[in-house]
Amino acid sequence: MSLFARAGLLVALALTMPTAVAAQGTRAFDAPDGSYTFSYPQSFTLDHEFADGTGDVTGVTASSSTNGDVIVTFLGPRDAGDIKEASEATRPQITDEFTKAIARLPSTTLRSSTMTTMLGGPAVDMVFQNVRMPFSKERPQLKRYVFTIVNGKAYNFECIYRADKAEQFALACDLAVSTVRLQDAAAKAKPAGAKDDVGAAPPTAGACTKEELNRRSMQVMEITSNMMMKDQSPATIERLRKAHEAIRAVDERAGQAPSARDCGDIDAIIATLK
Repeated sequence: MSLFARAGLLVALALTMPTAVAAQGTRAFDAPDGSYTFSYPQSFTLDHEFADGTGDVTGVTASSSTNGDVIVTFLGPRDAGDIKEASEATRPQITDEFTKAIARLPSTTLRSSTMTTMLGGPAVDMVFQNVRMPFSKERPQLKRYVFTIVNGKAYNFECIYRADKAEQFALACDLAVSTVRLQDAAAKAKPAGAKDDVGAAPPTAGACTKEELNRRSMQVMEITSNMMMKDQSPATIERLRKAHEAIRAVDERAGQAPSARDCGDIDAIIATLK
């Protein structure tokens, strides 16, 4: 599946996402070191290293006596070992490694392992159920890990919430996964001579490679995702649909050998979204 096709899936997800998260509003989580950012519901608060609210900020939380533990944390970059990519082909290996690390005790079992999208590429979405005291009244806890590899480095979200609260808090995990961006990686990906403004510098003749076209597609994904978080009106949805259709047309025309015209057309699409 091409990056443009995956971008279409992300836009489709945004267009059909339940409005529960959007209705309560969102905030942006910015990593203390400036390396990444993602969106989270306003009902969540920052999660700190220590239980008394001190120490480094590690993620976001909605934990309470009513909700139980509810935590969303982004981890990485770290060494990906011998796994070179997150894909359907490597999903069994990735799932097996997480299972060995997470499900060390019989009380923790793997519930599902599927493919999704994160950071503009394929990711493995794994859900484990933890019943810490099987014969007590304690409700089972879900531990969800969404894992991908970018530029040879491994990244994953860890989302924790009670099984009976999954319908409520899985949306917060979905929101974080669909909006996470690597800040320093994006800066390094800028071609020489490019301007800071998204899409402001059109490619020179012969400079529009498939990689460069995909980079512009990532920008569209970020912009449309942010737009959907702020406005789900029919006019905005129609605007995003048209942008998505235009991107697909450029992708089909470009194939594996894009031209300067193709990059320029994506830049024009980005400009219409501003």
